[in-house]
Amino acid sequence: MISRRYSVFFKLHFFFIIASIVLLLLFTSAYQEQESQRQQLLVHRSIELFNTLEQIEKHTCETQNYHLDSAGFKVTNAPGLAAKQLILPDFLEEKLRLNNVHVSIYRDADGVIYALSRQHCTMFYRDTSEDQTYYFVWILFFTLMGGLISIYMLLWRNLLPLKHLYEQIKRYGEGEEIPHTINNGKDEIALISNAFHGALEKQQKLKSSRELFLRNIMHELKTPIMKGKLIVELQEPSSNTTLLGKLFTRMEHLIIQMAQIEKMHAFHLNRTNTSLHSMIATAMEHLVIDSQSIKMEACDQILYVDEELFTSALQNLIDNAVRHAASLPIQIQCDGGKICIKNSGEPLKRPVKEALQAFVTEKSGGGLGLGLYIAQSVADLHGFDLTYDYKEGIHSFCIRF
Repeated sequence: MISRRYSVFFKLHFFFIIASIVLLLLFTSAYQEQESQRQQLLVHRSIELFNTLEQIEKHTCETQNYHLDSAGFKVTNAPGLAAKQLILPDFLEEKLRLNNVHVSIYRDADGVIYALSRQHCTMFYRDTSEDQTYYFVWILFFTLMGGLISIYMLLWRNLLPLKHLYEQIKRYGEGEEIPHTINNGKDEIALISNAFHGALEKQQKLKSSRELFLRNIMHELKTPIMKGKLIVELQEPSSNTTLLGKLFTRMEHLIIQMAQIEKMHAFHLNRTNTSLHSMIATAMEHLVIDSQSIKMEACDQILYVDEELFTSALQNLIDNAVRHAASLPIQIQCDGGKICIKNSGEPLKRPVKEALQAFVTEKSGGGLGLGLYIAQSVADLHGFDLTYDYKEGIHSFCIRF
C-alpha cells in the first residue's frame, strides 16, 4: 500500500491547496490596495468638487450642472435603497459647509453619487472618473481560480486511471482474471495501461499453452502407470513386483504433485470459509494414514482459504512428518494463529531453505522432494508464513495464519 505522503494524488491535492491559499492571499492584498486607492480617489474627487463649486459665480442649478459636468460629475437620479452612504473627511465637510452646500456621498454598483443640497435645488451627480478597476480584481481572481481548478481537475482525471491500473495489478497478483480493456487515451498512462494488458494477454497465452502441455503429459502418463499397476497386481508376489508397485505408486504421486504445482502457478485461488479440522481429516484420508499414527489436538479454526490447495499443503506436511518420523505418532497442534506438525527425527542434513525448494531430496531418507515446496508455495499464495524449528530432536513445521 502506498503511503499517503508519497502518493501522486496527495501531492496533487497538496499543490492545489497551497496554490489556492497563495491566490487568496494575493487577491486579499490586491483588494486591500485597490480599496485604499479608491478611498484616495474619493478624497481627491471631493476636493475637485469643492474647488469647482467655489468657482461658480451664479449659483443656479443650470450653471452648477454645466460646471460640474465639465469636471466629470454627470447629473443622475437619486441613489437607490441598495446604495451605501459614505462619510467625508472632516475637513471636506467643513469646507463644503462654508460654501453653503450640504453634500451626501453614496456608493452603488455603478460608482459614486454626490447629493448636493442648496436652498434653491437638490441635485445628484455621478462621478464618471471612477473606472471599473474594482471589478477587474474580481474578474482576474475568478479567472485565475477557474484556471487553477480546471488544471487540477484535468490532472486529476488524467491520473485517475493510475488507481484503476493499480487495482487491476493488485487483483491480478491475488489470482483474479483481469478483463482486457483498451485505453483510448494518448498520454503516458494510457500507453502504460495498454502495454500492461498486452503483456497480460501474451502471458495468458503462454500459461494456457503450458497448462495444455502439462495436462496432456499427465494424462498420457496416467494410462501406462495404471496399466503397469494392474499388471503388477496380476503377477505372482515377489521382490521385483513389490518394487515395481512402489515405483508406479511413486510416479502416480509425482503426477498428483505436478498437478498441484500447475494449479498454484495459475495464481487462481478459490477462497471459502473452511474448517481446519475437516481439511486435516481429508488430508489423512488421501494419505490412507492410520489415526493411531497421528496425535491431534482440537483444530476447530475456520480459515478463509482455497480448500483444495490448503488441504494439499497439510497433506504434504503430514506425509513428510510420517515418512521421516523416528517414531510414531506425529503431533498436530493448533492454536488461534497457527497449526504445527511435529515429528521426531535426526536433524536435516542441509539448511531448511534448500529443503523447501523443488526437487531437493534427502537421498538417505527417501526424499523431501516436492512436498515441502508445495506447502511453502501454498502458504505464500495465501499470505501465510511457513516456519521451521528443530529443538530437542523434534522437527516442527508451522503455518502461521
